[in-house]
Amino acid sequence: MEQRQSQSEILQQLVTEGKLNSEQADDIATAPRLSVTVRELVTYLAAILITIGVGFMVAGLVVNVPKAGIAVVLYVVAVVVGYFSRKLTRATSEKQRAGEVLEITSVLAAVFASGILNTMTSMPPEWSVCILALAAGIWGVLRAPRTQFSGSLLMTVSVPIVIMTSTQTSTYPPLLIGLILIAGGIGLIMMGMRKIGFAFLPRSVGSLLIVIGSITVANVFTLGVGGLVPISVGAALFTLGSRERAPEHLVAGAFSVIVGVIMTVVYWLPGTILQGLAIIGCGVGLLLVLRKQLARANQPEPGAPTA
Repeated sequence: MEQRQSQSEILQQLVTEGKLNSEQADDIATAPRLSVTVRELVTYLAAILITIGVGFMVAGLVVNVPKAGIAVVLYVVAVVVGYFSRKLTRATSEKQRAGEVLEITSVLAAVFASGILNTMTSMPPEWSVCILALAAGIWGVLRAPRTQFSGSLLMTVSVPIVIMTSTQTSTYPPLLIGLILIAGGIGLIMMGMRKIGFAFLPRSVGSLLIVIGSITVANVFTLGVGGLVPISVGAALFTLGSRERAPEHLVAGAFSVIVGVIMTVVYWLPGTILQGLAIIGCGVGLLLVLRKQLARANQPEPGAPTA
């Protein structure tokens, strides 16, 4: 698979093609990725403080209010906040981010209201949380391509919650739980590879879920064989990270490979010295394979002109 170009390589190519000069390329390379003003940050801080204060006031006012009444109030809050969120998301970039903060607040208000109503029924709490998290996650998936961060945040947070609550409702074997974690992680990574806002978050959490799932699956089998699972999964993540130049995949893949190697070596070999030598041998072997691949890649193709 062809490796993606890095930012510096693309900028250098544009300079070589005459589309940018060196000064412009340097300005782009050193420019901050976020365009958040001090005024916007202070506005967020003030909004958080106001929200906390309103929460304390509401908590004091609704002490003797029935649960249904509290749910209705939260639904009203969700609708009102959602209305202003929709207005702001159509404005400039700064106001759009503020609108996305309101969007998250609106979704959370609706989720809490629905959760309160569910407590008035015979529905198990785990299923209630699972269904509400799934609904919020679906909303996040639909909104992720059109938002800067709110869609990705809602989608990413909902996946672990859905997995944890759904597996608590029944006695699932560890193998199935591990496979569910891996499937959820793959789904997040696939979403993160699309053109969505804040794509780094679902890719990172997805990689973490895959690593946790592979270790869970490995513990089902004899460690001497099960260790191959995180090694294989880690190698796949590392390859993906190398191709996409994504550090979140590289770190997760490296950690998974290390865990798998340690599990396998510790099971098969006695004594820490022998185990340490075996792990060192694995590292040296990887370096030798890399050297051979680089040498092969640098060889001229048959029939290619030589200088």
